[in-house]
Amino acid sequence: MSRQPEVNEIPEHVAEDMKQVEKELDAAEVDILKYSARLHEPIFKKRDAVLEKIDKFWPQALVNCVSTNVYIDDDDHALLDYVTKIDVKRDVNDPRAASIEFHFAPNDFIEDKVLVKEFKLDPKAGEFSSQFDFASETIPQPTKIQWKSDEKNLSKLKPTVGDLVEGKEDDDDEDIDFEPGSFFSSFFDSESRQVAGSIGRAIVEDLYPNAVQHYENPSLYEDEEDDDEDEDDEEDEDDDDREIDLEEEESRPKKKTRK
Repeated sequence: MSRQPEVNEIPEHVAEDMKQVEKELDAAEVDILKYSARLHEPIFKKRDAVLEKIDKFWPQALVNCVSTNVYIDDDDHALLDYVTKIDVKRDVNDPRAASIEFHFAPNDFIEDKVLVKEFKLDPKAGEFSSQFDFASETIPQPTKIQWKSDEKNLSKLKPTVGDLVEGKEDDDDEDIDFEPGSFFSSFFDSESRQVAGSIGRAIVEDLYPNAVQHYENPSLYEDEEDDDEDEDDEEDEDDDDREIDLEEEESRPKKKTRK
């Protein structure tokens, strides 16, 4: 008969030695992150110069990325279509904090050629650890946008209402009052770690490094929708009489499709 799995604890006489080993492993992970940041920086610059040759590359990548798409309102596309470049700047010696730059071609909405969203490192974050979490350990700084008129001010026309609650799922009661408005309100105007911080983390850790994959693969949505349809079919077969909780469905942030 094979041995059954069981829960065990490290014996006290080796616990301190194990803690020291784990500390050294974490320090090694931090060194790897720093080295990776230094190694990638010049390569990303070269990549970004190539991407500038593709018309509307970044607007489409933003739409194709699930984590950013959910915060994009239909009216945002008229301005986001003028985004020529998205750049992420980080200190290679301590790449926890970040500045995210959106570069714009001349347009009828804003005077700014570049909008910079800065995420400062929280003084309470402590020493750099491999367990660092961007959204919870950086502080989003509001970005002043020079709108050309109130009629073009997307933040004012589509304000973000409420806030997400840390540690809660989107369908929890505490979150049902949250309503994402314009991307410019949720991201650039916002100081919320749960909203602006989540968008910032998505850009820094996913959209920016994986921009080409997002641009080429809108199938992420198709796959997810197919899975949802399969699950729905199975549920219908198992229980045709199951009632749908409409309030729960309405409380979930919806993916927004580009028009």
